[in-house]
Amino acid sequence: MKNLLKTFCLSFVIAVALSATAFAQHDKGHHYVPMREVEMEIKDFSFATLDGKTINLREAVKDKKLVLVHYFAAWCHNSNFDVKTMKELYEKYKDQGFLVIGVCEYSNEAELRGFIERHQPDYPICVEGDGKTKNRTGTTHYTYRSKLDDNRHWGTPLNVLISGEDIQKKGDVIAKRVRIAPGEVIKSEFEELIQEKLKK
Repeated sequence: MKNLLKTFCLSFVIAVALSATAFAQHDKGHHYVPMREVEMEIKDFSFATLDGKTINLREAVKDKKLVLVHYFAAWCHNSNFDVKTMKELYEKYKDQGFLVIGVCEYSNEAELRGFIERHQPDYPICVEGDGKTKNRTGTTHYTYRSKLDDNRHWGTPLNVLISGEDIQKKGDVIAKRVRIAPGEVIKSEFEELIQEKLKK
């Protein structure tokens, strides 16, 4: 009986481990997650940039084939990995209709300026919130995360990919179907998806 119980417990532990590996790959401090398609309403936003301008999502998506809303925190370990992929793919595909919009969360101005100086991203970046208080549950980012099986405490990065074909023409809702990666994207897989969508 004891052996049977041990075998059952061991099988359960292995199954859980394999399931977790299938969902997210952890490698040298990374947290890689595949993009998956979900039915979710993505709302319009108007967030300020560090230079006093405003990025409006509906205006930004006009005439774009593919838009990635990249939620990140300047101090986040994984965000500092993910930005390198975002920067490289944006520079490679921006002239083909691919746009990345960085939305900084839970970071003050000094942290964000340091992040930009360190990584030199070429895509536009805006800030949700006042940059002074870290309101973990009061953001659009948290609203989207709460609809996923994302149990990370701060939940950055979070990547939301919107295809031009799914963009709603009017209203507060930008799209009702998107692809989301609650973690760092898997670069090779993500680039294949970009190439496929840009061909349409």
